[in-house]
Amino acid sequence: MNQNSGMASLWAATCLIFIISLLGWITHRSVISETRRSQQQLFAAQALASSESLLETAIAQIDSVYTGQDIAIDTSFWRNASNSQCPSALASPQWQCLKWLGGEVGTFDNRISALAWPESIDASNSFVLFVRDVRMAPHKIKITAQISLNSAQAGVGSRATVQQSLYIPISAPFTPPVLEPTPRPESVECTPIEWRKQFGKITPAQLKAISTAQLQNGLTSVSQPSRSVYWIDSPLPWTQSLGTLSAPVVLIFSDLACALQCPQVASQAAITGMVYFQSANACQNPVSLYTLNPEAIHFEWPAGIDASRVQRVSGSWKNAEF
Repeated sequence: MNQNSGMASLWAATCLIFIISLLGWITHRSVISETRRSQQQLFAAQALASSESLLETAIAQIDSVYTGQDIAIDTSFWRNASNSQCPSALASPQWQCLKWLGGEVGTFDNRISALAWPESIDASNSFVLFVRDVRMAPHKIKITAQISLNSAQAGVGSRATVQQSLYIPISAPFTPPVLEPTPRPESVECTPIEWRKQFGKITPAQLKAISTAQLQNGLTSVSQPSRSVYWIDSPLPWTQSLGTLSAPVVLIFSDLACALQCPQVASQAAITGMVYFQSANACQNPVSLYTLNPEAIHFEWPAGIDASRVQRVSGSWKNAEF
């Protein structure tokens, strides 16, 4: 009886030790898991802080580029942009993308400084991506900043991506013009039509920049979507038909073209939209033949926003991957 009692006590003690050991092992694993999770959260926070810093640096650079400079800076800034740099979801030629890789010096206009990158980043997996729709919203840029930590950091491989959209002063809120019907002139010459009556607050320089951006990104009369703004410096007769009722165009013969001679639109060229002559010498301006369709130059702006400076798009910041 005593022997059986002793064996039972031994088994009970053994089981108790095993259970205590198992609980200790489980607790140890739990502590390790929590430690790892805390470390991962710390590394993720470090990467996020670096990506936010890079995003703010990029925003500050955009602000310095577009503030107080001629709008021609837009062409210089996007000089190396292409649709091929866009994410696969933005395959249409209306999307213009400029991607700066981590630590890349690049070739910039003398008015554009090189981007200051955070230290200890994995240059092969860090970038800033600038994206805009050059047809529907050339005045709106989405900036994506991604940072991946390198081997100098305890959290090597940790990555964070943040985004923010900005309005830039490359357009203006559209003000519908007041067009007065006029008879078609029998003479080539007539009184020049004032720019502001046709285009409101949007300036010639802004429309020229938009035209350049669309051309640079590969938009044409036959692309999908098609080009909507044409700035023409040539005085030669225009022979190409442009625009449709659903996709009207704005065709502007510049003061450079009009200074040489009065450009003509060939009789076989059908223009759906607006033809404007930026003329100081009374070139023909056939308002009676071509009517301005505001959709061609109507870019959405929030009410009351100052379209003359760089501003953040409210609610556009997010922490996310593509």
